[in-house]
Amino acid sequence: MQNTDLLLIRVSKGLVYGPINEEYASFSPCILTGLLDSFIESKGFKVSIIDLEVDRFSKDELRSKILNFKPKWVGVLATGVNVSASTQSMPAVIDLYKNLLSSLKVNSFVYGGHPTVLPQRTLDETNADVVVVGEGYDSVCSLLLSNNSSDFYNIKGLAFYDPITKKFSKTESVELIDVNLLPQINWKKMDPRKYRAHNWHCFGDALDKRSPYGVIWTSIGCAYPCEFCCINNLYEKRVFRFRDMQSVVAEIDVLVNEYGVRNLRVYDELFIMKHPRIEEFCDLLEERNYDLNIWCYARVDSVEPNILKKLKKIGVNWIGYGFEAGDNEFALKDINKKLRKTLTYSNSDVVQMTREAGINMIGHAILGLYEDDEDSIRQNMAFLKKHKFEWNNIYPAFAYPGTPFYKRYIESGIEEEPQNWDIYSLYGYYCKPLPTRHLTSEQVLRLRDQLVVEYYSDPSVRQYMTEKFGSKTLDHLDEMFAIKLPRKILGD
Repeated sequence: MQNTDLLLIRVSKGLVYGPINEEYASFSPCILTGLLDSFIESKGFKVSIIDLEVDRFSKDELRSKILNFKPKWVGVLATGVNVSASTQSMPAVIDLYKNLLSSLKVNSFVYGGHPTVLPQRTLDETNADVVVVGEGYDSVCSLLLSNNSSDFYNIKGLAFYDPITKKFSKTESVELIDVNLLPQINWKKMDPRKYRAHNWHCFGDALDKRSPYGVIWTSIGCAYPCEFCCINNLYEKRVFRFRDMQSVVAEIDVLVNEYGVRNLRVYDELFIMKHPRIEEFCDLLEERNYDLNIWCYARVDSVEPNILKKLKKIGVNWIGYGFEAGDNEFALKDINKKLRKTLTYSNSDVVQMTREAGINMIGHAILGLYEDDEDSIRQNMAFLKKHKFEWNNIYPAFAYPGTPFYKRYIESGIEEEPQNWDIYSLYGYYCKPLPTRHLTSEQVLRLRDQLVVEYYSDPSVRQYMTEKFGSKTLDHLDEMFAIKLPRKILGD
């Protein structure tokens, strides 16, 4: 039997990804879990981790594991590898409490962006003792030192029900930490050899080499005000904080030299930008001459040819661009997707210079913004098809709690407040996107699913993918898209 001060449990995204989870989805290390663990242990506490993404325990096995740790507190993380995936994690969080934690006599808290913006509802849905509101590093440490619930009132960044009065209380927000005070993640606890990269990240000859898989972070938050985005929910304000690049590359050294990592993701919501820190990152990695396969995010107004060439040289083989609505400037304005007033390069220019650098692209698109009709949605897909992106993440619009979208759709009465959080699961049975001015939620989802399959069925796209990655990759895609996603609102 162990005596653990804190047991961190990260839930599985299996409920989110449905039938494609086991073979096709990635299993990514969770940066937030690792940072909480390393920070709290640096303060002298003993912390253990159960990652249900890869630790596939039965209910009885999980119960035994939790009891064996004898934790003073259990912390349940409502997050994916992306901070923004917090709402999608809530069905699994609620399920964990309903089927296990509520029957165990353990103190527990829920942590993440979604609980931060909806703390009272989270308490009601989970019956947790506490919601940690905000980033929470010092809050959790103080919680571990508390003796009883009366101490909660003196700890910043907590929400809870008073056990006597039953009144909901929320304490003062905690100040954000200097990110360069965060210790390096202890990768022994989240062994990269247990995780695997996205299938598209390894298209070509590496489809059977998706493990080990590492994730590194160089910044936290995002400075841009896109109205659909919930990335800054956890921080309670718009922030963008940078980590020292020497520390970043020292962590890559650990991942490569101790765990054999080649497939690597940059966690940042916006990594590539016209900034000396990116030049420093490239210079430091070029010195090491690692054989890496990296993917990261960028904006179309944050790249230029020279930096793309430098990134390719150190192993950045994939960039995800947030095109969202393609060349539809009206739609981009509607979601406050602000681009620089004077753009040096158009979308087409960015696509061309990224291809010239030898880097593959993931096109991110939102089908079903408020002014969308079927024609505008098809035009957005035509933009993707025109450029033949090597992969596409095609989403319907969702109103995430804590975003201006939520306020616009839910609080104004355009859409009802969600009764269940599984409607946010893009690949799940209960997925229910927002309606538009012209289309119902059902019409949006049916069109989205249809157009995704049409994209990879298009002869010109298939020819391009075969020429680029080979027939094995095309066979893999055919097998994946042959899996029908059952949808409740479509009558399945």
